[in-house]
Formats: sequence, structure tokens, C-alpha cells
Amino acid sequence: MKKILIKSIMFILVLTLTSCGDKSKKDETSKGNTQETTVVKKEEVKIPTATTVFTSAKVRPGNMAITSDGKIFTTMNPLVSPDIKVHLVNLEDNTSVPYLNAEYAKGANSIMKGVIGIRADKDDNLWMLDMVAKKYFGWNTKTNKLIKTIDLPAGVLKPASFLQDFIIDEKRNRLIIADMTQGDLKSAPEPAFIVTDIATGKSQRMAQSHHSMMPEMEGGFALNPIGIDPAFEYVYFGALHGRTLYRVPAASFNDNEKLITSIKKWGKKSYCDGIAVDGNENVYVTNIEESALGVSNKNGFKNIAKLPEGQSWPDGPYVFKGDVYSTVDQLNRTAALNKGNDVSKAPYLIIKTPLVK
Repeated sequence: MKKILIKSIMFILVLTLTSCGDKSKKDETSKGNTQETTVVKKEEVKIPTATTVFTSAKVRPGNMAITSDGKIFTTMNPLVSPDIKVHLVNLEDNTSVPYLNAEYAKGANSIMKGVIGIRADKDDNLWMLDMVAKKYFGWNTKTNKLIKTIDLPAGVLKPASFLQDFIIDEKRNRLIIADMTQGDLKSAPEPAFIVTDIATGKSQRMAQSHHSMMPEMEGGFALNPIGIDPAFEYVYFGALHGRTLYRVPAASFNDNEKLITSIKKWGKKSYCDGIAVDGNENVYVTNIEESALGVSNKNGFKNIAKLPEGQSWPDGPYVFKGDVYSTVDQLNRTAALNKGNDVSKAPYLIIKTPLVK
């Protein structure tokens, strides 16, 4: 199963990179116009480079979480066959250690098998979604104790479920997964939300195959990025291969029919692998097409920071205080995604850029 999931990730990234290279061409001529036309070049908008806060040759961060006291935790994508699944990184001395501990996070026999999704709640509990074991681990970072495990029942999963990105609705004490499916490389997309009550552990599959979750390109991949605002009022989401962001009231997840009828278009985005939301209705997007961080809001979509020179593949965005953070791991340069030729070049990064005012 783990090999299938890893192959799934590889296939998704390959297709994403291929599709990102397809740029439509504009007609540069106008027939039948006898008047001389003047071409006015648009002023080039200068985009700042994001600030690097962590670099490593060994830690290749996938998704990340930040607790209220500024501790940063990062997972490692299964594509790179990590020995350590989750790291606690120290920005002050640029070091890292296995987390929760070696028993849980290190080695082939570790308790956690394939963690990508990771989030921290207001009480500094760290929630990790194990896509191989199909369960959540909840860990108190203050006491360093396991507080809960929640198994996802077979009834809420599909044979090709892909359990990666999720959010925490702290107002209603539940976890919501964006299940893209297509994890077997051949099935048609059957995306849905998987909603879990933290107190009871009960889960349900909701909004199955809704049009808002479907890819906007033939053969593309479905529901993937998902985010929730700090007040827990709206859930934002979209397809990996989609240029449309949707949102729905978080309270709508109480009822499937109410949920479906409450989904509305919100704005535009690039193809992306993750989003994060601030308190001013700004949705931060990892623009994997242009190696940048972007923002989507009522004014449209634009890039706000480019990656440091030579870097690629932003992922796992996280809003903390006045900045949005992101991992940068060059997944597109691995041998598996580059015709057997690994052109990855350390270091791998965590970056940040200021939130939109």
C-alpha cells in the first residue's frame, strides 16, 4: 500500500508539471486593420523574493505546522523515502530532531508510516494525518504526550482515497480532509470531504464528487488544497488542477444537503498543492507553476513573492502572526519526476513573506 501511495504522489506531480508547461498563445496579428497600431508594453511588476528562515541538505520539508510559541514542525514527503517522518526544526541554530520521538517518527518500523498533513490547534496540540495507516495522531507539544488516535473507518474511504491535506475546525471540534482520491493512478476522480468529530471519532464522507472539487483540465487531479480562516467561519478549497477557489460556511458541514447547496465560487488561483487563509479573506496559494507564493481575494489573484533563485515547488503554506510560511522542496527535480535524472540541489527551505495588508 505504501508503494502505491508513493507512486500516486509521483504520478500526480508529473502530470501537474506537464500541465503547467502548457501555455496558451495569444494572436499577435490583426487582419483587416489598415491603421498603424502602437504596442504599449505593460510595466513589469517587481515581486520581492521570500525570506529564507531554514535551510537543510537532509530535511526536505513537505507540509508544516507552527504552534503559538513559534515551534515549527515539518513532515517529509514519502516520495523521498524519508527515514524520519516528522521533524521539529529550530530556526535559531538551523537544526532539527525527530518528532514526536524516534519510536514514532524514525526508521522503517516507526509507529507513523506516511505522514504528510500536519496542523497545530490553539492549545498547541499537533495533529498528524497518516495516509498509510489511515489514522490521525494527536500530540500535546507542551506535555509531550499522545492525547488521541483516531482511525478512519473503511466506510468513509474509497479504494483510491488520497489522505493528504486537512484542516481543523476548532469552533466545532472537527477535522476535515480534502480526499482527492485517484490514488491508484487509474480510477476516475471521486473527491469528497471526510469530516471527523474529534470527541467521538465518528467520520462521514460528504459532498461526494461535487463539481467544485473536480479538475478543470482533462485527465487532471481533483480536490486537494483546503484551508479555513482563523475565525472558523469559512472553508476554502479547490482542485489541484483547477484555477477556481471555492468556499463554504464551516457550519454547513453539519448536514450534507446544506453543505452542497452552500458551496460558492470565491476567486481565482493557480494550480497549487496547498493554501492558507488569514483573517482578512486573503487566501495564500503555493503557485507551483511560477515558483511563487500568490494571494487570492476579492481583487483577483496575484503573486506576492517569488522563491529564492534556483528553488522550486512551494508547499504546505501556514499563516503565523504577520507572515505566511511555506516549504520549498524541489520535488519536481527528483529522479522519479525528471526522467531518472536527479537534479535536486540542496539546500531545501522554509520561507516566509509578509501577509497582504
